[in-house]
Amino acid sequence: MGKIYQVIINGLRDEKTTIDLGSSEEEMNNTTVLELKTKILQRLPGNSDSPEDLRLIFANKQLEDSAKLSDYQIKDKSIILMVLRLPGGN
Repeated sequence: MGKIYQVIINGLRDEKTTIDLGSSEEEMNNTTVLELKTKILQRLPGNSDSPEDLRLIFANKQLEDSAKLSDYQIKDKSIILMVLRLPGGN
């Protein structure tokens, strides 16, 4: 069986969850942030119903939905912080 490329999500209650991104580095690199958010919601139901509510942070940068993981130099087994967007504030 081949290698599975993954990222580790550090979640809301300090839980760590591994998300599979594909069987090749190219597949992982071409994954968009929005696709990753969708995979997170499938793997961790109950945190939110919408990818728009999730904020992902890597290397002190908030990840933009339309960007690819390769745009942020995210590699196999990189750790990404997940936070929820809260309503309110002006």
